[in-house]
Amino acid sequence: MNYEIQSRNDFITGSYLVIRIPENEVDKHALLTVQEDCPDFIIPFHYKNIDGKVECIYKVGTLCKLQYFSSVLTPGEYTRLWQGLLKPLLMCEDWFMNPGSFVINADYLYYDKEKNAVRYVYIPSTYVCSGNDAFYEMAAEVSKTITVSDAVLENKVLRAIIKDFNPLEFLKMLNDYVAEGLEQQKTVSLRDSIEKNNNSASTVESVINEASYSFDSEVLEVNESASVLSGRPGLRCIGKAHLPTRIEVSIKEGEIFTIGRYDAAIGKRQSSFEFDKKTKAVNRRHAVIERGSDGYRIIDLSSSAGTFVNDKKVPPNTPINLEAGSTVSFGNSGVNYIWELE
Repeated sequence: MNYEIQSRNDFITGSYLVIRIPENEVDKHALLTVQEDCPDFIIPFHYKNIDGKVECIYKVGTLCKLQYFSSVLTPGEYTRLWQGLLKPLLMCEDWFMNPGSFVINADYLYYDKEKNAVRYVYIPSTYVCSGNDAFYEMAAEVSKTITVSDAVLENKVLRAIIKDFNPLEFLKMLNDYVAEGLEQQKTVSLRDSIEKNNNSASTVESVINEASYSFDSEVLEVNESASVLSGRPGLRCIGKAHLPTRIEVSIKEGEIFTIGRYDAAIGKRQSSFEFDKKTKAVNRRHAVIERGSDGYRIIDLSSSAGTFVNDKKVPPNTPINLEAGSTVSFGNSGVNYIWELE
């Protein structure tokens, strides 16, 4: 059974989802469980009866779509992400829930930054809403969006998804691989590593400084080249000259473009476009621009200082249309960008 999911948002209420279920199709046990003791792996919702249907309203709030957080994770982080995705489906019967009533769709998977956890949309229906095909598609989509720094582990995951996918065996494979890697790390001491590479403390510091400078130079070079490109959609700076004068947004329909700040602690690119690490007004993951059939939208990713469109602070995780000439600013930098279509 497929139910229509309506996405609604505005500057006042923020972002939320609405699903309507005929009263005779409502799973009352699941509905009661969510209202009295909502498990932390689903998005809480309230409901009301309208014309013979139960309308479920999911307040997305500060949650952002998981696909907006595309990045390269360590094996440990990667394993925890998959645990957060699969365990709710394996243990949901403890809450009188049906695995088939989860919305198994990458477009409706949300990420809780505060708790570093995945949140699902759950439809309290007596009918199955998602089949095995949807599950495999979701797993494949997540594996494309969220990657791991270990090529061997990444290949293992892809092979497991292509073959007969068994969640329990899949999680065991991940846990065993990470545990084996940690055990191997324990056998190598810091002293042995230093002696093997014949590096003194000063040499190590020099290498780190050189690497940091090299990455910063790359970021500055990207920003500089973006300032001279034209003829494509993008954000043109009308404020302080020390910030990038143009942010080129070259994406196709259905794609996203993330905006953030380079984090020296991570040491690798995390967003499609990154401000210099000294731009403290911008979060490491600040906002995302997505392109739909009807144009472009910008979404704030629950940033600390916020994202502003036409001088109004937008609610977190709320798509706001970008029209030609719209002003956009990130945080409290005091700098405005103009959205241009060409």
